Amino acid sequence: MIMRTLRAFCKRKQKGQAMLELALTLPIFLTMLLGVFEVARVFFYNVSVNNASREAARYAASSGCPSSSTCAAADMQYFEDCTGIKNRAINKSVGIGLKASEITLQFDTGHGTTPTTNPCTANQTLATGNRVIVTVTKNFVFIVPIPGLKNFTISNTTYRTYMGQV
Repeated sequence: MIMRTLRAFCKRKQKGQAMLELALTLPIFLTMLLGVFEVARVFFYNVSVNNASREAARYAASSGCPSSSTCAAADMQYFEDCTGIKNRAINKSVGIGLKASEITLQFDTGHGTTPTTNPCTANQTLATGNRVIVTVTKNFVFIVPIPGLKNFTISNTTYRTYMGQV
């Protein structure tokens, strides 16, 4: 009889101990898990911004015309298609909510020259050897505020040389 009572008492005590251990370790574990998710999101945003910038610059530096296969002199070139360049960046950065206002298009005449911001006009001229510069900037916001860490901006600039009509 005494042994039964002692065993029942020990079982109850162990159940309470497991509950206490869970209560102490669960917040630490969940905080670490949340940190892993946030770090993964930072990497995802970084890769998406880099990919968007690279693909938009690649589109802009392509030779040819987006509207026709023959590419007559009057047709719009890829580097003149500012909406198409920005849409290419947005389509290649799925999941981060990239907007056209976060994409900057510039052109320069080579390394060491001052870039000119593109006003997105259809009469933009680009000679062989000139460069297309695409900058994509996205603000990263933490899902849960982490003490000591602030929201920050992820940005990437890609330079691509225009090789002219092929």
